[in-house]
Amino acid sequence: MALLGAAITLLGVVGVVYPAKLIHFVQTTWQSPKGFYLVIVIRVVLGALLLETAAAARFPQVFQIFGVISLAFGLIGPIIGFARLQKFVQWWARRPLGLVRIWSLLAFGWGLFLIYAVF
Repeated sequence: MALLGAAITLLGVVGVVYPAKLIHFVQTTWQSPKGFYLVIVIRVVLGALLLETAAAARFPQVFQIFGVISLAFGLIGPIIGFARLQKFVQWWARRPLGLVRIWSLLAFGWGLFLIYAVF
C-alpha cells in the first residue's frame, strides 16, 4: 500500500508542478479502450488493496469506506461505458489549470495519508 501511496503522491506532485503534462497524460492514456480498461482495473485493484489492508492500517474505517467506493466505481465502469469516460476526460481537460492543481493537491495528500496509515 505504501508503494501505491507513493505513486499517487508522485502523480499529485506532477499535477501541481506540471498540470498541463498531467492533462496530456490523462488524455493520451484514458482516451483509448485500453486506457478505459486500465482505469477500471486500477480502481478495482485499489479498492481490493484498501479493503485487504484495512485491518492493519491506522485508520481501518477510512480504508474500508474508500475501498468500497473504489470497487464500486471500478465495477460500474463498464456500465458507464467508454464513450462517457471520453466525454468526462474531455470535460476535465478543459478545466482551469488552477483546478487541476487543487485536485492534484488532494491526490498528493491522499497518497501521503496512505503511506502514513500503513506505517
